[in-house]
Amino acid sequence: MAIPLEDEAIDWRRARREALCGPRLARPPDIVDPRMRTAPGTPLVLEADSIFIDSTAARYQLRGKVLMERLDQWLRSDAVDYDAAADRALVPTPFSYSEAGLNLEGTSAEIDLGADTLDVEHARYRLWENYAHGEAGRMNNREGRYTSLDNLRYSTCPPGQEMWWLRASRLDLDTGEGMGRARHTRVEVGGVPLFYFPYLVFPIDDRRRTGLLPPNIGNSSSHGTHVTLPVYLNLAPNYDATIYPTYYSRRGQQIGADFRYLQPSFSGEMTAEYLPNDQILEEDRWAGQLSHRGRLPADIRYDAEINRVSDEDYLRDFSSNLAASSPAELESRASVSQSAGAHSWQAQFRHWQTLRGDPSYRRWPQVDYQHLPGRLPGGVDYRLTSEAVRFAHPDESDRDTGDRVHIEPRFARPWRHPAFFLEPALTARYTRYDLDRPDEDAPESPTRSVPTASLDSGIFLERPFRIGDRLMMQTLEPRLFYLYTPYRDQDDLPVFDTDERSFTVSQLFSENRFSGVDRIGDADQVTVAVTTRFLDVFAGRQFLRGSVGQIHYRRDRRVTLDGEAGDEEERNRSDIFVDADAALPGNVMLRGDYQYDPYEEKWASYSYRAVWQYRPAPDTVLNIDYRVREERVENGDNNRTEQIDTSAVVGLGASWSVFGAWQRSLEERVNLEVAGGVEYRECCWAVRGTMRRYRTGSELEAENIFMLELELTGLASFGQDTRGFLSDMVPGHDDTLF
Repeated sequence: MAIPLEDEAIDWRRARREALCGPRLARPPDIVDPRMRTAPGTPLVLEADSIFIDSTAARYQLRGKVLMERLDQWLRSDAVDYDAAADRALVPTPFSYSEAGLNLEGTSAEIDLGADTLDVEHARYRLWENYAHGEAGRMNNREGRYTSLDNLRYSTCPPGQEMWWLRASRLDLDTGEGMGRARHTRVEVGGVPLFYFPYLVFPIDDRRRTGLLPPNIGNSSSHGTHVTLPVYLNLAPNYDATIYPTYYSRRGQQIGADFRYLQPSFSGEMTAEYLPNDQILEEDRWAGQLSHRGRLPADIRYDAEINRVSDEDYLRDFSSNLAASSPAELESRASVSQSAGAHSWQAQFRHWQTLRGDPSYRRWPQVDYQHLPGRLPGGVDYRLTSEAVRFAHPDESDRDTGDRVHIEPRFARPWRHPAFFLEPALTARYTRYDLDRPDEDAPESPTRSVPTASLDSGIFLERPFRIGDRLMMQTLEPRLFYLYTPYRDQDDLPVFDTDERSFTVSQLFSENRFSGVDRIGDADQVTVAVTTRFLDVFAGRQFLRGSVGQIHYRRDRRVTLDGEAGDEEERNRSDIFVDADAALPGNVMLRGDYQYDPYEEKWASYSYRAVWQYRPAPDTVLNIDYRVREERVENGDNNRTEQIDTSAVVGLGASWSVFGAWQRSLEERVNLEVAGGVEYRECCWAVRGTMRRYRTGSELEAENIFMLELELTGLASFGQDTRGFLSDMVPGHDDTLF
C-alpha cells in the first residue's frame, strides 16, 4: 500500500499506521465531556421496531432493531428492557455498544445509565488508541472510572494477525488513580510465553509509578554481555529515584542510582555508580555527579555542579559518547549570584579533576561584580566590571599561586543612525596581585594600571535588486576601528588564565589581543574591515554573508606572554582575515574562514565546512557534514584535520527502515565511528538491530557494540534503547513517526 506524504508529520504518521494496521477498530473520540452523560436534562433517545410500555412502573420493552442513544453513547441490540425510574437497562441478547474511542460487543449486559456502569458477559472490546482490542469472559465498568475484566486477553495487533497477546486471569483498571492491577499475567509472542507475573501493578497513564522498567541488554567488546534491570521509585510527587543494577560478564556487578528532587525554591539531581573489583583492572571503580540549583530571598540564585570519577579511564570504559568519553578534565563548580537593578555579583568556586595532561588552576574562590547603570547624562554609556580571584594549584612548589583583583570601568558615547554609527570609548584597567611564588626574587604584590582609548565607526550602504520575481537586498558595511593602549611592563606578572586570541574578522575589534587579564596588550593600531550581506527581503532571510579585515599597526607590540617579542610583534600589519557563510537552496549550509600572510605571501590557516541535509520524505533523512581545518607551522609540517560525518535513515515502504552513520578522520585515515542497523515494523511490533564500532579515549581504542530491541507496540520495549540512539546518531530524525 502506498503511503501518502503530507506536509504535517501527524498526517504522515496516521497514514503509515493505517497502511500497516488497516482502518481503526473503533469510533474516533468525540469532543464530549463524560460528565454530561449523567447530567440532568441530557436526553436519552429510544428507537425500536416495537415498544411495550408499562406506564405505571415506567418500564419499556424494546424489541427489534433497538437503538439507545445518549450523547456519544450508542447501544444496538434485538431486545432491551429499560426501567426509566431506576434508569437501568437489561440487554438479554447479543449487542454492540460504542462511545468515544470504544467499541464493545457481548452476549448480554446490564447497564445503569444513572450511575454510568456497565456489566457485560463474554465481552469483545476495540479501542481507538493504539488499535487495541481483546476479549474478556466478563467485563464490569463502574462510574466510567473502574473497569474489571476476568479471563482477558489484549493485543494491539490487527484481529486475526496477533503476533503477541497479553493474558491475565483478572485485570482491574482505575483511570482516576491511573493504575492497573493484573493477576496471573503472561506475555505470549508467537504463541510462546515469554514472561509470567503472578501479580502485576502498572500505570495506565503518564503519571509516575513505582515499578520495574524494561531491561537493557547488550554486548560490547570491552564489557562482554551486559544486562541492566532498572527499578523506578516514585517516592513523592516532587522527588523520585531510579536504581539500575548492571551485570557485565567481563567486569562484574555494578550498581547505579539516580535521584531527582524538586522544591519550590530548589531542584537537582544526584547520580552515582559503583563497580567493586573490576575484573579487568582489579580495582574498585566509581563515578558521581551532583547538579543542584535554587533561589533564595532577594532574588539570590545558587547552583552547584560536581563531577568526579575514580580513574582517568572510567568515562572511556563506561561512556558510549566519543566526546564525553575522552575529556582531559572534569569540572566541578558552585556559585551564588544576585542581580538588583544596575548591580550584579557572582561568587563561585571552580575545580577541575585532571584526567590527562597537566592540572589546571583552581578558582578558590572567584567573586565578580558588575555595575551597568545604562545611559548617563549626555548620552554616555558607563560599565564597570571587576573580579577578585584566588588561584590555587595542586603543585604549588612549581607554580605561582595567590590572589588577583581586577577593576575595569568603561565609558563610551555612541552615535547610532540607520546609515552609520560612531562610538568613542575610554577604558581603564587596574590589576593587583598578592602571590606565593617559587621564585624568591619575583615580586609578591605587583600591580598594573593601563588605560585604553578606542574609536569604532561604520557605514551601512544597501542596494535592492531582483532575482527573477524575488526582491533582494545587498548591504555593504565598511568598518574602521582605532585602538590605543600604552605599553606597560608586565613581565613580572603571572599567567593564570590568559592566552593569545585566535583571531577571526569579528575579533579584530577586540580591545585586548589576549583572552585574559594577566596581559593587557599595548596597541596603536587601526582595524579596517568590510562586510557584505545578501538578503531575501520577502522571506527576511540572509542567504550569504562575507567579511574581510586586517589590522594596521603604527608601532611594534612589546607585551607578550613570555616576555620575548618575535617577528610577529614587529610587523606593521596583521594577516588578512576572511570569513563567509551561505545558506543555499536544497538545505545546504556553507561556512569558511581564511587567513592570509602578506609577508610570506601565502595562506596561514583556513577552514571550511559544508553541511547538507536531504529529506525527501518524513521517514527518510540524509546528512553529510564535511569539515577541514589546516594551520601552517614553522617546520613545514602543517596541522591539518579533515573529517566527514554522514548519517541516514531510509524508509523502505511502511515496514522496513535502514539506518547508518559514518564518522571518519580523512587526515588520519581512520574511522572514528561506524554504525548501521535495520528496523522491521508491523502494526503491533518492531525489531531493531544495530552494530556499532567506535573509538574512545585519547588513544582512540576501538569498541564494538551490538544492540537489539524488541518493541511490542502499546505494551513495552525489551533490549537496548536503539530508538533513542538512532535520534542522536542521525540529526533531524524524528523518532516518533509511529
